[in-house]
Amino acid sequence: MPFHNSFRLAIDIPPHFDIIVVGSGAAGLYAALCLPDHLRVGLITKDAIHTGSSNWAQGGIAAAIDPSDTPTLHLEDTLSAGVGLCDPESVKFLVENAPAAIAHLVEMGVAFDRKGEKLAMTLEAAHSRPRVLHSADTTG
Repeated sequence: MPFHNSFRLAIDIPPHFDIIVVGSGAAGLYAALCLPDHLRVGLITKDAIHTGSSNWAQGGIAAAIDPSDTPTLHLEDTLSAGVGLCDPESVKFLVENAPAAIAHLVEMGVAFDRKGEKLAMTLEAAHSRPRVLHSADTTG
């Protein structure tokens, strides 16, 4: 889609940025939101802001946040499902940091589905425990 000058005139685009985030999906938006407020952040998207791929992703965000679950179990499930294609150190980092990331998303106001007062978690794919969180089935 070509760039429209009328759009450029409607928005005051700064002449420089401290940080440029490429991608306006869930990961790009989260990265941009986590940056300090004093930085000028530019967000680059391939199309209109609401046309990212995150909405196409089925499933949700997995995290071992239930007291009966552990990052170790999450690691084992992920490596098993990855059938040798996952980098174990990357998966270890992901599963160890997932609970804190979920807590941060909740603090930021992400409206995860709930079951009573608790976050609702489902059992999906190769997970051995319910640990997948959704937000009205739009979580990619």
